[in-house]
Amino acid sequence: MVRVKDLQDVVDDLKDQASKRAADLLGEGKTEVRHVIGGHSDASLLGMLGLGIVLGAIVGAALALLFTPFSGDETRRKISEQVDKVRTTEPAMTNGSPRPAPVSSTPYVAS
Repeated sequence: MVRVKDLQDVVDDLKDQASKRAADLLGEGKTEVRHVIGGHSDASLLGMLGLGIVLGAIVGAALALLFTPFSGDETRRKISEQVDKVRTTEPAMTNGSPRPAPVSSTPYVAS
């Protein structure tokens, strides 16, 4: 006599094997398609992405240095002026500290 538990175990085992085989076939299929159309592997794609990011950063930095409208000293001076301007026009909520005062939704009542 065959028990339901044994049948469930066999079905579960078959599902696991089918899932593994399907994943293997899909993986092989992707690899074959990439090979046929001249594609690259995942590792080489990630390597190319990393290289592109690094080269983009280098080119961006070089262009920023070439086309900046001000010298370093002048840029630092302008930034300092802007920071001073923001500091002098900060709102009155700061209670003397550089951080804003906490805002409470209920007033504090001393007992």
